[in-house]
Amino acid sequence: MSETVGRTDFLKLGAAAGLAAAALPLLQQPSARARVSARLPLALQSVPGVLDLYINEGYLKMVDDSLVYHRGFGDRPTVLQDANPSLRTVPKVFTVEGEVVESRSYPLDAELPPRGTPQPKSPDPANPGQFFVRRNYWASYLPERTIVAEVGSTVRFRVQNRLAKTHAFTVHKAGPGGTDLTTGPIAPNAVATLEFSCPPPGTYIYSDPTNTPVERVLGLFGVLLVMDPVAPWDIAPGLASFERQWVWITHAVESNWAELEAAGHTVNPLQTPAEPRYFTLNGRSGFESLGITEDNALNLASEEETLISGFPRQLDVRQFGEGTELGSLRGGQLVRLINPGICFHQMHFHGNHLWTVRRNNVDWPRHEGFVDPDGHVVLQQWEDVVELEPMDGKDCILPIKRPPDAIDPVWFARTTDWVYPMHCHAEPSQTAAGGLYPGGLVGHWTLKSPNTGGTG
Repeated sequence: MSETVGRTDFLKLGAAAGLAAAALPLLQQPSARARVSARLPLALQSVPGVLDLYINEGYLKMVDDSLVYHRGFGDRPTVLQDANPSLRTVPKVFTVEGEVVESRSYPLDAELPPRGTPQPKSPDPANPGQFFVRRNYWASYLPERTIVAEVGSTVRFRVQNRLAKTHAFTVHKAGPGGTDLTTGPIAPNAVATLEFSCPPPGTYIYSDPTNTPVERVLGLFGVLLVMDPVAPWDIAPGLASFERQWVWITHAVESNWAELEAAGHTVNPLQTPAEPRYFTLNGRSGFESLGITEDNALNLASEEETLISGFPRQLDVRQFGEGTELGSLRGGQLVRLINPGICFHQMHFHGNHLWTVRRNNVDWPRHEGFVDPDGHVVLQQWEDVVELEPMDGKDCILPIKRPPDAIDPVWFARTTDWVYPMHCHAEPSQTAAGGLYPGGLVGHWTLKSPNTGGTG
C-alpha cells in the first residue's frame, strides 16, 4: 500500500523522534538563488529507518575536464559553490528488519569478489579451460545512485529541497498496478516524506518528474533495486539465478540545458531541443568508464561496479537455475541495463551475446513470443545489440562463456585475459562533441585466463 505524506505528517514524525526543531518553514519561491543559498539549514537529524535525500546543485567535471551544472539527490546538504557537491547518493539498503544500511555491496554478508571478479569453485574436468561457478556466494558491487530495498521492508524517504524552484521525488511504477509513488511538489527549503511497502523484485527508476524530462536530465534520478533476501542470487524467486549482478545506469548530459538552468531560466524542451554532449555509464565516460586513468581509486571503482569480469563456464539457458552435483551454477552474470535519460541506446557487446529475460520488470516468455504494439519482439532470446529506450530497464544474462569463434588451438593457448568492448551503437553517443567517439558510452567485459586464478 502506497502513501504520500504531507507536511503535517512529517512534523508528527519529527516530533516523535525529538526532531521538531529540524522541521523547516515552507517558504515562497525566492526570486534569486542567492536568497536560498544564504539561509540553507543544516542537515536533518537522522531518524531510524528513514533515508534522507537532499536536492542539491553544483558543478561536475566531465570527461574532457569541462564543468557542467547538475542537480541531484545527495546524501548531505551542499551548496552551489561546493567543490565536492553531493549530487548522487552512495548505495543504501532498506533491510527487512527496518534498518537503512550504507553498503556498496549486496547481499550484505556475502563475500566481496576481488576487484569485482568472482573467483570460481574449481576447474570443470569435462570442459578444459572452463570452471564451475560458486553458487549463492559472491556479493555484487553497486554504483552510486543505487538504493536497495529488500522484499518485506517498508521504504521511507525524507527529501529536502535546497533549491530555488519547486521539485519532487517520484519512484516510477512502484505502486499498485504499476502506478507512480511520489512526494508531490516540494517547495524551496521544504521537506517531504514518502513511505510505501516494498514492491516486487525488480528495478525501478526514481526521478524528479517536474518539467519532464529536464530535471532528470540535469541529474535528479537514480535506481531503486528490489531484492528478495530469501533468494538474493535470483532475479526473483523461481527465475534465473546468477553468479553476481551488475547495475548499469546510462545517462545523457545536455550542457546547453544545464547552462540555461544555471542562469535561472526554465528550459522548455520543445523550444530548445536536446543535443546531449556527454554520455555516461554509471556516472563515467570514455577512459574513466574503462578504468584506464591515472586515478587508481577511480579505476578500482570502475572495475568493481561496471567492468564485468568472470571465468569461463558452460552455460545452458534451459537450466539457469539448475546446479550440478558440485553445487555450482551453470549460469552467467546478470546485467541490469537502465536508462533514465532521453536518448535511445543500443548496447552492443563483443565476444558474447546477451540473453534478455525481462523488460521493465515484466518477464519475457521462452515460448510463443509476440510483437508488442511498438514493434518489439517479446521473447527470451540471444541479442547482439540490446535496445534501451528512455525510462527503460532490461535484465540480461551475459553468459561469460567461450566465444563461439574461438578455435581450439587459440582457446587452449591463451595465457592472458581476453577483454571485449561494449559500446553504444546509437548515433548520438557516437557523434557528440564533434565525433569524439568512443569518449562517451563505453565499457568492456573480461573473460579471465586460467593463469589469473581458478580456485577461489
